[in-house]
Amino acid sequence: MSLAVVAALDDLYAGVVTDPGAWTDQRMQEWMASIDGESVDKDAIKILTRGVRRAQRMRKYWNARAQGPADWRARVDESLAGQAWRVSLDLANWSLKTNPDPAVFEIMTERFRWVTFEPYPLAFDAWADTQ
Repeated sequence: MSLAVVAALDDLYAGVVTDPGAWTDQRMQEWMASIDGESVDKDAIKILTRGVRRAQRMRKYWNARAQGPADWRARVDESLAGQAWRVSLDLANWSLKTNPDPAVFEIMTERFRWVTFEPYPLAFDAWADTQ
């Protein structure tokens, strides 16, 4: 379940930067309500709310531009870079606390690298031993 929440934030970001006109405030509220129904806790809701605010900023940025990179990740980088990925990293860390999963760990290490420009210092097994 927690992996699905991380993937949902990616889907929100991808949708907003590739088709900003389709992502109205109402649609973002509906997206948030659908996530809220997935039995996430208050900490995740706070992180997701920050993610929606970042998505609104990216929407504004991409509404004002006619062209951009084809890859949605590059579009996120161009509009907000680390600010957006920090939210995704925080959500992946939340997910790992609720469900230590190697797949989520891989996402977390990827986002860690995108935010800090450094590799994560531990492998999953070493990280799990510290928890």
